[in-house]
Formats: sequence, structure tokens, C-alpha cells
Amino acid sequence: MMMRIRRLFQRNLPAKIFALLVAVVLWFFVMNDQNPSIDGSFTVPLSVVNAPEGYKISRSDDNIKIKVRGPRSLFVSASASEFKAYVSLEGVEEGRNSIKVQTVLPQGFELVEASPDLVTVTVEKIIQRQVKVELIVTGAAAQGTTVAKVEQNVSSVTVEGPKSAVDDVSRVIGYVGLSGNKDDFNISVPLTAVNSDGREVEDVRVTPKTAEASVQLARGLSKKIVEIKPVFTGDLPTGYVVDHVRLDPSKIEIAGASNILENLSSVDTEKISLGNETKPFHKEVKLELPEGITVTNKSVNVTIDIVEKK
Repeated sequence: MMMRIRRLFQRNLPAKIFALLVAVVLWFFVMNDQNPSIDGSFTVPLSVVNAPEGYKISRSDDNIKIKVRGPRSLFVSASASEFKAYVSLEGVEEGRNSIKVQTVLPQGFELVEASPDLVTVTVEKIIQRQVKVELIVTGAAAQGTTVAKVEQNVSSVTVEGPKSAVDDVSRVIGYVGLSGNKDDFNISVPLTAVNSDGREVEDVRVTPKTAEASVQLARGLSKKIVEIKPVFTGDLPTGYVVDHVRLDPSKIEIAGASNILENLSSVDTEKISLGNETKPFHKEVKLELPEGITVTNKSVNVTIDIVEKK
């Protein structure tokens, strides 16, 4: 039986092999003609894997355009959600990193190009810092009434976020609006982290988010706006000079008896030491108030630019 099958198979073997080759060639021809290989593009979101805990991750691109090649029949049923693009942060260091984009494609597709194929990923440690809270009184109380005292339930708060953002925070402020009040009142004040220029610092979280303020009003006091004068002590190192001094605020409203206010045109800060300073610096200083004078904010921010003498 086996001999008969073998003889049958070997009969006209060259012709059979030729016919098989022709069939294969025809099959490839038909497939390429009816279902050719074509290129297509998909835009997919870029994901991040193996991100370290306790760090903020930011990247230069959120989406990747991938160009793929495959049989035309596969594109009919293909969905963009089946194509993936990602970067792995395994082993990356803190700071800016240039990382190659990896892709995952459905079976039958091959990658032609990913654009961009390199993505800049910034890895920044999340830190916390305690920052003093400053409440700023705005608006005006009822006529004949002025602010005698403002008490707050928190003196400092926790600021949390990427190190560069937290380092940029100069102070945390909240605004207490008087809105024509004539009686003592309590108010919940939203708090905002700002830099030395008074601009809000984004990407940080303030805890707690609000401060409770108790405002005491007084009658029979006069009000006056005066300048604030910085007072310095100590000498700068040889070869250095003060180039510029900025006060925030530069003027302040004071309250007191009329006979005291009429002789005041300015109030001084506490003494600011310049000894051993060779670089610009910023600090919060208290005001030296005369007896009988009250203010809503008893401190100011001073920025002192120190440069080498030319």
C-alpha cells in the first residue's frame, strides 16, 4: 500500500513541483493585488510607566503620532485604541531626561516611524516647607471706624509641590475685605502662595487652604497713609554696595489719635543687618511703630540688591 502511494507521489514529480510553485506565486499575486500592504497613521496618547513615587513627572509631549505598515484588510478593523505609546522611567535620574518612545502594535502591523521618537521627561522631587501666613486688609470700614486689630488662627502653613515651585514661594497671603463693616467680625480667608514679585505660584498645594480671621474695629481714631523707611545696620564687605531696595508695600495706612498722626510722615522698619552680605536677599521685617499707632499689617517684605562696586 505504501509503495503504491509513493509511486503515485513520485509520478510526474517535476510537473507537480512546478504546479505548486505556480500556485504559490499566483496566491501571492492575488493577495498583493487584493490585499496590498499599505501605510497608515494613528495619534495615540503617551503614557508613562515605572514612574518613581514622590516625584512630579512632566513631559514635553502628551501625544505621539505613529506611522505603521500592514495589509489593507487589517486597517479596516483596526482602532486607534489598539496602538500604544509609552516611555519607561525605570532607572532615570532626577532632572531632565531624553527618553526613547516605545510602542505596542496589534499583530500584523510593523512600525514605520514614531514622531517624536524622543521625549523630554522632567523628574522633580515633591517637597514640603513651612511658610508664614500674612493677612492683608483691603477695602474700608464704615465711616469713622478703623481696624484696631486682626487676629488669625494660623501663623504658618505647609506648602507642598515640586521643589522648584516650592522654592519659588516667598509667602502665603490672604485678603481680609472690610466691605464697609462697622462692627467686629470673623471671616474665613482663602490662602494663596506667591513669589517675591507677588505673583501666584502654580502647582503647589497650601495646607490648610484657609485661615480664620477675627477683625476688631475701633471708633474715634484718625487714619493716615505714610511711607515706610528701611533702617540698616552693619557694613557691607569691602567692594560691595547696595544697588536698590524694594519694599512691599512701600506705604502703609496707620491709625491713631489726630495729634500723634499729624507729626508722622513715615514709619521705620526694624534694623536690617547688612554685615557679611554679598548677594541680593529678601526678608520679611517688622515695623517699629510709635506709641499709640496701630496698623493692620505689622510687617513688610524687603528685597535688597547687593552688587560689586565697579
